[in-house]
Amino acid sequence: MKADAEEVARVNRSGRLHPSQRGKILNFYFWFSVVLLALGIWVLTIIPGYSQGSGFILAAPVIVIMALLIWFCVFRLHVLRRGTLTSFTGYTHDIDRHRPLPDQYPVLLYTVMSQGNNPHYYVRFNGKRFAIFSDMHAKFRPEQENTIYLTPNGRTIVNVVPA
Repeated sequence: MKADAEEVARVNRSGRLHPSQRGKILNFYFWFSVVLLALGIWVLTIIPGYSQGSGFILAAPVIVIMALLIWFCVFRLHVLRRGTLTSFTGYTHDIDRHRPLPDQYPVLLYTVMSQGNNPHYYVRFNGKRFAIFSDMHAKFRPEQENTIYLTPNGRTIVNVVPA
């Protein structure tokens, strides 16, 4: 679902998650977990046929892994169902252009080059470091105030809007 950036920003300013941003919550890791859950169910159905009396020993690790995957999927669905966002507003400084003392600015934007000279973008604020993709990096406006919208658990950046 593609939406207008101003409409998404308006919905985010009201503290809600826009329907077009569901993909940031239900991303690759969520769907990979769902596939692993289906695989775990399949494994649990074939274990009794191959084991003679030791089915519980073989099934125990699969059940533990499936419980963790179920917790992860339920957590993501709960974040999506609530749909509320937390925000952090602060003056954004691009470290790549100027090297200040890190405590002078609430939001620091920087790039780390990998061994293959590929850029990896990061933002640091509120005592945490977040890896961001190039499309999110382009939304940051250095040397001005930006509002960063996060999921309620504070782990995923959903949107960046100039304040």
